Amino acid sequence: MSSPYFLKTLPWVTQALTTFLFIIYLIQITFLFVFGSTWFRSFFALTTDGVFHGRLWEFLTYAFLHDEMEPPHLLTNAIIIYSLGNQLEKVLGHLRLALLFVGGAISGGLGWFFFGGPMHEPGLIGASGVVFSFLLAFAFCLQEIWIRSLTLNQDIPFQRFIFNPTFFLVIQVIVLVFVVFEALCLVFDIHTGSSHTAHLAGAIFGYLYVKLWPIKPLEAFLPSSHPFR
Repeated sequence: MSSPYFLKTLPWVTQALTTFLFIIYLIQITFLFVFGSTWFRSFFALTTDGVFHGRLWEFLTYAFLHDEMEPPHLLTNAIIIYSLGNQLEKVLGHLRLALLFVGGAISGGLGWFFFGGPMHEPGLIGASGVVFSFLLAFAFCLQEIWIRSLTLNQDIPFQRFIFNPTFFLVIQVIVLVFVVFEALCLVFDIHTGSSHTAHLAGAIFGYLYVKLWPIKPLEAFLPSSHPFR
């Protein structure tokens, strides 16, 4: 395998984003436990007060923050983003993976801000909206690859994708269960400590992202010297 192809397929954007989540968390706990200040979190978390004062960057930056007292919040989001991102980046490419992250974050923030989030929570932090955008993109983007493989009568390289039709049907069912759960919590005003509007907005963005912006042809997943057989 040539070096340029290796760099092209290496999911370095996913790795960089996941690493950045932990770096931001270390900055948060440094401000909180060393300086005794919550300024960093307050300045970058998404709040109605911040938006009304022109801090529009909060629609993105909130996604990189997590509760300092709940490390599992960060770990759960980081593990899902890393696991799904590694697969998605091979299909979408580096730029589109980054845009999926940014779009999922902004969509989640907008969903929280305009659809009742501020009535229930004083502010929003966490990459859960991004997680839901990744979940929907993963379920339906890789389904598209399977459909194309059947249509074009091409085999999927199992060494590059954990690709089984039954596997992805199961994934889709699980993801849709999550989405339905979030919708029910929103409709019946069930509080779980999470922002259901942010989750649903991220999920909608992830689904539309892979449906309205078609993925690369199957041949693009391998170098020209390694065609599907």
